[in-house]
Parts: sequence; structure tokens; C-alpha cells
Amino acid sequence: MKELLKIEHARKVYQSRFKGVQVEALKDIQLEVNEGEYTAIMGESGSGKSTLLNMIATLDKPTSGKLYLNGDDLTQIKEKAAAAFRREHLGFVFQDFNLLDTISVKDNILLPLVLSRKSIKAAKPKLQELAEKLEITALLEKYPYELSGGQKQR
Repeated sequence: MKELLKIEHARKVYQSRFKGVQVEALKDIQLEVNEGEYTAIMGESGSGKSTLLNMIATLDKPTSGKLYLNGDDLTQIKEKAAAAFRREHLGFVFQDFNLLDTISVKDNILLPLVLSRKSIKAAKPKLQELAEKLEITALLEKYPYELSGGQKQR
């Protein structure tokens, strides 16, 4: 099986603004996720779940340790390249849908492609393919505030 994600001895320490107290959010995290596997990250509030996900998403860097996604060392990605890396290689499903209510579903889907400098002509086939796969073709001209929670999530 192909290894998609590998985390080796990841540690994250935050320095508090008051009195310089250190807070260890993650301690010696090791994880491997292979192609075809489903993985759930569970734990009580404050256990470091969001910190770990932020590091995997290149939104934060570990204090020490390594994170590899498809063999790429995420700890070596420069800040300027991180946004492009996320756009090209990662997909996010947020608890809050992060849709813009002032534009249609179609435009919400096209927006990341336009921001990555893809032409609308090239993006439209991808839009159709995605809409069919997610069974939202009939919703493309609607606005997010007109959709159910499940439709927004798709």
C-alpha cells in the first residue's frame, strides 16, 4: 500500500504571551496513513486535534519532528509556497462551510481555480465533473443560503 501521510515524532510547543509559560500541545506524535485507509482523529477538548490538523494542512509548523505528505516534507515548505501547496494538493472539509453567500454555488466552486490562475474555459469541465460526482448539478445556480447543511457540505 502507498503511504500518503507519515508523521515522525511531531511536537508542538506554544509560548504563552504572559510570563513566557510554555504549553506543549503535541508530544511525540507518530502516525502513518496509507492509501485507501480512513483515519479519525479523536480526543477531548484541548488534546491537540486542531493543532495536528493545522500542521498537516501546512497552516502551522511543528516545533520538532517531521510530516510527510505523499513523500513531500511539509516542514520544509516555505511560507510563500504553502498557499499554493494547499491549493494544489489538499482539500478541506470545514465544520463551518466557508462558502461566500453573495456568489452562487458554481462561483464558490470556481473561485479556488480562478485564484490558482486557471482559465474559466479550462475550469468548467472540472466543475461539471465535480458537480455530477457530488450530485449537486441542479444546485449550481443557487446561493449557499438556499441550501441545506448537507448540500453545503458537498
